[in-house]
Amino acid sequence: SWQSLSSSSFGENSEKQAIAKKLINSLALCKKLSETNVLYTERLCDVIKTTVKTTVQECIADAVVLMKQQQQLAVGSIAINVTNMSFDQFMDCLDMLFEQILGEIKGALSVSRFLRQEGIILRDSATTDDSSSVTAKVLADVGGGSALDEEASISVVSASVGSSTALSLASELAHKSVAELLRIKKDAHSLIGLEQMQRLWDACLSFTVELEKLSGTKAYGLRSTLLAQTKAFVERKHENNMTALVSALDSEKWTQCDVSAERQASLTRLCAGRAVLSTASLSSRRLCSTETTDLSSSTEYKANHDTSSTLGASKRETSPEAEVEGTNYKVVWSCLLLVEMVLSDVSCAAHFQTLATNMISKVVELLRLFNTRTSQLVLGAGAIHSSAKLKSINAKHLALVTQCLGMMIAILPHIRAALMAQLPSKQHLLLSDLDKVKQDYADHLEKVLTKFVTILGGIVEHGLAPLIVKTDFDQRSKTVRDEQGDEGNAIASCSPFFDGVISNTSKMHQVLSSLLPPEHLRDVFSRIFLYLDQKIPLLYSSSIGSSSKVNSDGPKPSFKYPTTDKGKDRMIIEINYVTECLNSLPGVTAWNFTVSSALKRQLGMINSHETDAPGPPPEVSVGLKTTVNDTMIEVPEKIATSNESMPHTPLECSENGSRIASSQDRVNHTECNGQDNQLLESN
Repeated sequence: SWQSLSSSSFGENSEKQAIAKKLINSLALCKKLSETNVLYTERLCDVIKTTVKTTVQECIADAVVLMKQQQQLAVGSIAINVTNMSFDQFMDCLDMLFEQILGEIKGALSVSRFLRQEGIILRDSATTDDSSSVTAKVLADVGGGSALDEEASISVVSASVGSSTALSLASELAHKSVAELLRIKKDAHSLIGLEQMQRLWDACLSFTVELEKLSGTKAYGLRSTLLAQTKAFVERKHENNMTALVSALDSEKWTQCDVSAERQASLTRLCAGRAVLSTASLSSRRLCSTETTDLSSSTEYKANHDTSSTLGASKRETSPEAEVEGTNYKVVWSCLLLVEMVLSDVSCAAHFQTLATNMISKVVELLRLFNTRTSQLVLGAGAIHSSAKLKSINAKHLALVTQCLGMMIAILPHIRAALMAQLPSKQHLLLSDLDKVKQDYADHLEKVLTKFVTILGGIVEHGLAPLIVKTDFDQRSKTVRDEQGDEGNAIASCSPFFDGVISNTSKMHQVLSSLLPPEHLRDVFSRIFLYLDQKIPLLYSSSIGSSSKVNSDGPKPSFKYPTTDKGKDRMIIEINYVTECLNSLPGVTAWNFTVSSALKRQLGMINSHETDAPGPPPEVSVGLKTTVNDTMIEVPEKIATSNESMPHTPLECSENGSRIASSQDRVNHTECNGQDNQLLESN
């Protein structure tokens, strides 16, 4: 009868309250209040047990029927059947169970409030000792008996409001039962998608908060189980992300990839400070879910990407470039994959805030993996031997790497801000790792930009320098008309060395101008111009007295500076023509070349203390540090001032000058003839 009074409407039903008062008075006369309290507690816990068991069995029965329809084997064990339930079936079971349990707890809470309001104490001092054994049995049933001794059991029954004990014991039994269900599914929950994990987290956390609010006790068991399963999910997700990113990089062809409207919208939200709000959008959550569930196989993940890109192209417009704060970047697929993974981790940090510190380390690991692996594949020429099987690493590949690095440097401050919003102020120091990652990206970008100088330097030193000994400017002054000749409009015909410098520099400009942003293009060619300005005089001076290999006709003559005035003028005219051609390239910063005055001094045309206006123009000076997308770029003060190979340059030529290859990386085996080099071809 007492149990039948327990319902959520008990506190509002005066008729039930009147019946309860009569019952309590009768029990008090019989001195059965304490025993009734223990029996009520035991009965309430039995109801919770029955509710859990019945609900789970009904859901299992529905799942078994479905499995039979699908011709799947249904095993009799409850635990195994729960494990075999699909995620949706399990969530339906939890939702039903939560509703039933909270209904019972609310009924018990109504009884507790009624007793408190009426000042009724369910206690018979004379029968306290007799009822203690029964209470200990109830406590043991819910897992608390072993933690309480005899004295503690008596004190529980002798509490001023006995029904509070029933409420807390029922609440403890409820959250332990739910925690046990979650533990049965722990392996399956580590394999679900982000959207599904968020759904499970929200449902269980809402139930936990409501249960704690009703009972006034903390559901530590359920909270710890839920947190442990979320950690397992995050770890599994991160491992799959790392594996998929490595596979995507190894198979990367380093060709430009189109950017879908969804990915561009994600970048825009991130830069606007609304990255975590994207999880409220169904489409974005599906994107995140697809990302995590399809990572079990990198090949399948790439295929899914290609399929989704094809389907998306028919519905939404795609862009050839990614836009970040008004700047466009040409990126590759693996870079877009990295951004997706990072944004997914940011969403995890926002949704599972207790794991926000863990997500920082996951984001840092992903970013560092992309940076180091990209360096190994492109600068280290690993892409030649990876699954991509590239034939060579050319300037186009390097240009795309600079674009990817530039975009990541641009969005890193926004990623940092999004993660900072999920941390308390005392944990903001953990974000220092992201600052170090940004510096690593900037250093990598600096190496790639220097690599362009290395490529052209290898061509000049090993492919074109041998042509110097074949040039006789005294003879050329007699046979070649200069631009000041009789007709006045004849274009200067340069020597093979100078013509090769113009040709190869123009080819590199043709490739880079379509791939690099204007600031990077100016930076790269300022470095190249500085290198040529310093290297050309050294190559001529080191070629004096040198000779080519001896053949059947005997040794070839070595290079000699022109001795006639016309020969000297011819040499200066040609070098001036070279500098004019280089400065006329579109989009480059005009360089104040000093190579002409250096050659004049070597020819004795001016005194050693007389010089032309040296150095670059004021806006690009030697040693100047400029900011490119928040990256400090420094123009080196000196580049390879000897005839030896440039230091710290992975790309080097073989001794016969026929090929350009990397001594430490074996970059490629392209012909180095000064006129047509694969390193300068777009494809």
